[in-house]
Amino acid sequence: MGSSSTRRSLGPLALAALGVVFGDIGTSPLYAYAQCFSYDFRATPQNVLGILSLIIWALIAVVCVKYVTFMLRADYDGEGGILALLARVAGSPEGNGMPVALGAIAMIALFGAAALYGDGIITPAISVISAIEGLGVWTKTAQPFIVPMSVAVLAGLFMLQPRGTGRVGKLFGPVMLLWFLAIGVAGAVAVSRHPAVLAAVSPAYGVAFFIHHGLRGALIFGAVVLCVTGAEALYADLAHFGRAPITAAWYAAVFPALLLNYLGQGAHTLVAPSSVDSAFYALYPSGLVVPMVLLSTAATVIASQSLISGAFSLTHQATQLGLAPRFWTVHTSKRRIGQIYVPAVNVFLAIGCIALVVTFRSSAALAGAYGLAVSVTMLATTITYAALTHRRFRWPLASTIAIVSLFLLWDVPFFVGNLSKVPAGGWFPLVVATVLFTLFTTWNRGRMRLMTFLQAQSIPVEDFLKSAGTHASVEGTAVFFTSDPRGIPAALHNWWITEHLALNAVVLLTMANVGRPYVAESDRVEVESLSPHLVRVHARYGFMQHERIDEVMRRLKESRPDLDLATVTYYLPAPSIDPKHCGHRLPAWQRLLYVWMLRNAHSRIDALGLPADRVMQFGVNVPM
Repeated sequence: MGSSSTRRSLGPLALAALGVVFGDIGTSPLYAYAQCFSYDFRATPQNVLGILSLIIWALIAVVCVKYVTFMLRADYDGEGGILALLARVAGSPEGNGMPVALGAIAMIALFGAAALYGDGIITPAISVISAIEGLGVWTKTAQPFIVPMSVAVLAGLFMLQPRGTGRVGKLFGPVMLLWFLAIGVAGAVAVSRHPAVLAAVSPAYGVAFFIHHGLRGALIFGAVVLCVTGAEALYADLAHFGRAPITAAWYAAVFPALLLNYLGQGAHTLVAPSSVDSAFYALYPSGLVVPMVLLSTAATVIASQSLISGAFSLTHQATQLGLAPRFWTVHTSKRRIGQIYVPAVNVFLAIGCIALVVTFRSSAALAGAYGLAVSVTMLATTITYAALTHRRFRWPLASTIAIVSLFLLWDVPFFVGNLSKVPAGGWFPLVVATVLFTLFTTWNRGRMRLMTFLQAQSIPVEDFLKSAGTHASVEGTAVFFTSDPRGIPAALHNWWITEHLALNAVVLLTMANVGRPYVAESDRVEVESLSPHLVRVHARYGFMQHERIDEVMRRLKESRPDLDLATVTYYLPAPSIDPKHCGHRLPAWQRLLYVWMLRNAHSRIDALGLPADRVMQFGVNVPM
């Protein structure tokens, strides 16, 4: 019964994966093949077959072998993506809420994650403008309208983000299936007319390309990498669909369609070398160009949507791992907690995408900025995976070296080949990655010092109960947020607080993010009675989950029905950074940056949904 049910669900899940997972890599034929000839490589038969051979074997080695065969098995409780990989390698002390520790491998992974934001800005821009450029192939009079139309499409896409992707997401799979059929059939027709292009399947043509061009031939990797952009999405979206549906969709639809289309573009170039700049749309008769422009626009919007949603999820993961401050987050689905909208990130991506389109004005120019961020992330993923296999999987060192060397055989040339793009626009994703990496590491260091200080100020439970035994009490329940799941926060030992609080209604609440994606509901909230007057609540959430005060209070009421939770006052620390009296201070610039981030972080009061009129904040002077 189980296997029959799995088989029945495989088809729908694989179809859904087409729309969410493969949008980016699936729309690469719009610009990737043509870009390979932008390095002054003439469209000679030798070059065409050599470049096609490199594209084919890049798809096999990077996507089929690295991601589908190996990376999809490197999940963390079913979650994939570079931050999940980081969490598994670096680890986090279970339940104490400390940020993830940043060692050398973690820093590499974090820079790779930061580079994904650069990819998230460039991909929608280059995908949309490359689709609409098809109008210029159909009629030259459309040329002046390509940039304004691209800006309009992107603006509409980002304006729709607050509505969520749940409803339109149902259309993504069928549209992308139609897309892959359209590009696969067009490629197959071109190949059937010129079957000699099938010789490119032999890796000998790729080797001959480098023999002919020498070191200059290495530049081609800066364009070939565009054919595998989006491969990281296979890994990042692992939890949404599972390994089997993603693998099935790749081998049943995406891989064959991509191979046929690239071969088809090559076949057409062999007989019409001058058409290489518009090789994709040249596969279609003039009457089908406009329909294909419309279908291409829909496909690129879907690809862009996947990256935008991925940026929202990445930001949430970074926050939960202690790498970024809280952002105002809107849940766009009542049934799926993972469907979120982050306004600040949406504005950031929208401004970046539209600015790139207006500045570069063509997909060919944008390709100069594209690829470097992708190659950085792929290289960081490989290095982090090597640490995972050796430290966690306990592979023999020889096995780790063998597999990782195979990955690096492509990752390193991709990275080196893209370095030549830095002057032409590749500096942009590097700047974005560097800025975000600086913000991530600054927040992590500041957060680590803040929580270490707060936990150091706590006092033993026994000492507190002795000193507080004779104090007066009043009606109501006080809930103290504390980062220490063992001791008593120093603020509760303050004279004013202990004189005015009812000790039979004091709750110590620690809400911690653990170093794994999910915590089961049964294990999420733990209630411990320290005394008849004092209760400790320890709530644990994974980095893919959201803290919920209503769930905590419900579980507290179930365990202690005697508590009066109708009139609750919440006490939260309000840290004030003191640069003095500390022997190991943060550098001045980093301290100022952390203070700025702390002031502009989304309020925890709002994030948890606490009633503002029932919240009291007490100052804590933190040396830093």
